[in-house]
Amino acid sequence: MSVFASPIALDRYLVAGSAGFPVQVRHGDDSWSELARIAAEPAPDAFVIVTERTLPRAHIARVLHHLGTAAPTCVRWLTGQDVPDGAALTPGSVIVALGGTRVIDAAGRLAARTGGRPRLVYLPTTLRAMSDSALSLVGPTGPRPAPVLVRVQLDFLTTLTPDAVRSGLGALVRNVLAVSPAFHHRVADRLRPDARYDLETLASFIALSLEVRATLMIYDPLERGPAMAFHYGRTVADALRGLGADAPRYGEATALGMLVAARVARLSGLLDEEGERAHRELVARWGVPTELPATVTADDVLGALRRTASPGRPALVLLDRLGEPHIESGHLATEVDEDLLRAGLDAIAGRGTGTSRTTGAAEAAGTATEGSPAGRDLAAAAGPGRP
Repeated sequence: MSVFASPIALDRYLVAGSAGFPVQVRHGDDSWSELARIAAEPAPDAFVIVTERTLPRAHIARVLHHLGTAAPTCVRWLTGQDVPDGAALTPGSVIVALGGTRVIDAAGRLAARTGGRPRLVYLPTTLRAMSDSALSLVGPTGPRPAPVLVRVQLDFLTTLTPDAVRSGLGALVRNVLAVSPAFHHRVADRLRPDARYDLETLASFIALSLEVRATLMIYDPLERGPAMAFHYGRTVADALRGLGADAPRYGEATALGMLVAARVARLSGLLDEEGERAHRELVARWGVPTELPATVTADDVLGALRRTASPGRPALVLLDRLGEPHIESGHLATEVDEDLLRAGLDAIAGRGTGTSRTTGAAEAAGTATEGSPAGRDLAAAAGPGRP
């Protein structure tokens, strides 16, 4: 089946090294009774639902109703980044992560620190979680247990705002640019800047992200080798997300991170002009901002990058070509000189941001190419690129 067949019912088994878990994409009232039946095999002592108070109560009530027909069910609320240790779990309990990426991360940590390793079910409610974090065995603090089921209920997406849907497409765009550029034109044709999609289109986006995950995770479940392609744009995105109240949404930060990485790769003699242009074209179709927020400067981002780079200089995943991450000393993360980082940030610096630029970086952001004096100086600072 083509991953663009717009499936509303899709079953996939994701193999990640020695682990594996089923992923199901469903929609509609009839699918909920199926969820209760599958989650209850073998019979659990109880379902412990981990969720946030900000989730629509109708979603929580629906899950409680259907799972409650199979076993006693209770709710444990996320407090900060984690679930309080008071959550009583037996070896036969099933932890159900109902929410976005924060909930999935917290449920994974709860399962890891609980004796007997209770079963873990993911019910992601955001597009980012459905197409990315719920499919990964790596959380922000390291590896996490494999779930026994990832259940994507498309019904949850109907309550998201267009901004939330738009932000959730970061994994899709990243996967196209860093792993599967053959889908560039087909994805570009389906992207809408207004982020108003039917569920069939969103299901096809999730299916493509799932196929890309399956391709790389089978041999690299901890994302330390080829699957580090999933970190494309993340270094700058994490720095932006650490700016507090001025931080953009995760998807917007990812887009900016990829644009920075594309400019750095081009100035380093890796990615060509056509590859960088493909980034900007796809991001424009996506509809996210292509410039830093007005209250954020390049110096702000550089400062955040310095704080998180340990040891040495900040390391970015760069591309030799679309779909071909650059390998530096056997790794997909390349340390980048600060002058080159500043030039990359200049590519996303909007007017009036108050950015303090060096002369060479300003030239690079405007007219410098690999062959110009500014481009050659910056490439030399970063080290050798592709011959």
